[in-house]
Amino acid sequence: MRLSTPSGTQNPALQALSASAGGLMFHHFHGVGHPPGQGTIAADVLDRLLADVAECARLLPAAEWLERALSQRLTPGDWCLTFDDNLRSQYDVALPVLEQRGLTAFWFVSTSVLQGHLCRTTLYQRFVQRCFRDPDAFYDAFFAAIRQSPAREAVGDALRGFDPGAYLPAFPFYTPADRRFRFVRDEVLGPDAYRRIMDDLIRSTGRTLSELSAGLWLEAAHLLRLHERGHVIGLHSHTHPTRIAELSAAAQQREYAANLACLESLLGQAPICVSHPCNSYSDRTLAILRRLGVRVGFRADMTLREHGPLEHPRQDCTNLRRAARSD
Repeated sequence: MRLSTPSGTQNPALQALSASAGGLMFHHFHGVGHPPGQGTIAADVLDRLLADVAECARLLPAAEWLERALSQRLTPGDWCLTFDDNLRSQYDVALPVLEQRGLTAFWFVSTSVLQGHLCRTTLYQRFVQRCFRDPDAFYDAFFAAIRQSPAREAVGDALRGFDPGAYLPAFPFYTPADRRFRFVRDEVLGPDAYRRIMDDLIRSTGRTLSELSAGLWLEAAHLLRLHERGHVIGLHSHTHPTRIAELSAAAQQREYAANLACLESLLGQAPICVSHPCNSYSDRTLAILRRLGVRVGFRADMTLREHGPLEHPRQDCTNLRRAARSD
């Protein structure tokens, strides 16, 4: 199966790669002990996607793409591979495909998990994938829990004027239900209320946080092996807030300083690249990153016509696959 539209014409998202330079963004994979879920990719699908990309763009090794970015020598059609959230499925499923093709990638790491903490953003995603038949079943349970919580009136009031089509327009693959959930999570509940609701929901299913986190993230040894094989390791905040731009300057500084210190201690050199978690950043965030010595950064979409060195565009792999008939 080629990544083409039903009419046989090439996917427009693929065609557009020849006109710009940036990163292809990946998150979840299935296979080799990692079950399928919303948005996960199998190894053979990744291989076909990379083959199609190579027909219309140049897939560069990460270090070469980084050097070109630093020297301002990127040209239209120069693309790299990027993996967010330091997920073990990326290492187990995607890495062998990259090695067969002689490719290296950027791996953007949230470091709190390396110190024994839980990154709830990715842990909750695994909970949804493993405990619900599909995302809509999870959304039903999530909003049922909200109706029994102190947040029910605030959420109800906020949703009365909510227009799904106007929220997160840069991510066309989100369904109206996806947008409604993200709006409530990020704009209404905030991190503390969201965490309470999700932790209660996990307990109600009989699962535990430790059970769900087993084998979810890369360990230090995996990152060291990637580094030794020429992959580029970068920042992705320490604890992965979904709205880091809304934190105080001091809190943002702590997030990225801890992120940098942890990776520098592990790798023996300070990372100089970043991807912005959940596409959240501000001018203040960029200033903090520059002071920390970060020189190259990635957004999570393609919306900016002009961008600075810390805002290189990325094309989500879902946009490259959404016109395909099936996986």
